[in-house]
Amino acid sequence: MPFQLPENFNIDTIPDFQELANGAIGTPESGFAPNPALPRVSDQDRAEHERIFREQANAVDNLKDALKVANKYVEAAVLGTKLGKSLIQYHTGIQEIRTAKVEFAKAQTRTEIALAEHDQLRLKLGHELAMIPSIEREFANKLREQESKANRALAAAMKHEHDTAMAFPMIDIDAQTIRPAA
Repeated sequence: MPFQLPENFNIDTIPDFQELANGAIGTPESGFAPNPALPRVSDQDRAEHERIFREQANAVDNLKDALKVANKYVEAAVLGTKLGKSLIQYHTGIQEIRTAKVEFAKAQTRTEIALAEHDQLRLKLGHELAMIPSIEREFANKLREQESKANRALAAAMKHEHDTAMAFPMIDIDAQTIRPAA
C-alpha cells in the first residue's frame, strides 16, 4: 500500500516556522501580543479541525500499522527463506550421512573379505608347512635312491674299468712293465 497524503493537503499552505512562531506568540516589540494577521478559529471549527486531524492521525497510524504488518510479512518471508536453506542443508547432511554409512558398510565388507582371504592363506600356509616334512622325507628318499644308483653306477664303472684293464693290459715299453690301463 503506497503512502499517499490526503487529497486536500497542500504543502504550500504550511506557514514558515518563524512566521508561525512570531504570529502565535508575538514578538518582543509587540509585547508578545497576539498577531492580528493570524486567522481566528471558532471553538466549533476547532472541534471540527481536531476531529479531522485526529482522523488524519488515525489514517497515518493505520498506515504505520500496515507498514509494521508488511514488515512482519517480509521478516516471515526471510525466515521462510532461512528455513528453506536450513532444510536443504539438513537434507544434504542426511544424504552425506547415508553416503558415509554405505561407505562404512563397503569398508566393513572389504575388511571381512580381506580377513577371509587372510584365513584362507593361513590355512594354505599351515597345509604347506605340514607338507614340508613329508616332502623332505620324499626328497631324502629320492636323494638316497639317486645316491644308491650313482654308487652302483660308479661301482659298475670301476668294475668295468678293472675288467677292461685286466682283459687288455698295457705294456710300458720304456719300463718294460705291464700295468693295467688307467
